[in-house]
Amino acid sequence: MASSKIPVGQTASQGWEIGIRRTFPIPPNQAWELLFTQPILGYWLDTKARLSFEKGDTYTAQTGITMTVSSVTTAKVIRMKWQLAGETNASTLQIRVIPAKEKTTVSFHHEWLKDATERAAMKTFWENVLDKIAARI
Repeated sequence: MASSKIPVGQTASQGWEIGIRRTFPIPPNQAWELLFTQPILGYWLDTKARLSFEKGDTYTAQTGITMTVSSVTTAKVIRMKWQLAGETNASTLQIRVIPAKEKTTVSFHHEWLKDATERAAMKTFWENVLDKIAARI
């Protein structure tokens, strides 16, 4: 008898996805500013990136990743299309800054990933980003 169990990370409506979050001992506004300025911006996008991160902003990183900002609620959430070099499929990345008493939770939610392999790669990528942020703070 075949199993109809859906694999972890696969959804019926948004393909493959991964969500990674961590809480840091800083206020939300500071977390937001850190995420979108160097050197932390270099951990997840590019060390040369200098953007205002407004709706419609597009940037192609040295690695070939192209991102386009879809929506922004400053100091809370940003959504962007994220396209790997050579791929025709664009995934959706949402970065959230969530107040947590006197701390802040930073969340990366990446959906519309191609398959389980890309999901695993992005899980590792976002975990490494959060590790680097933790080391910096």
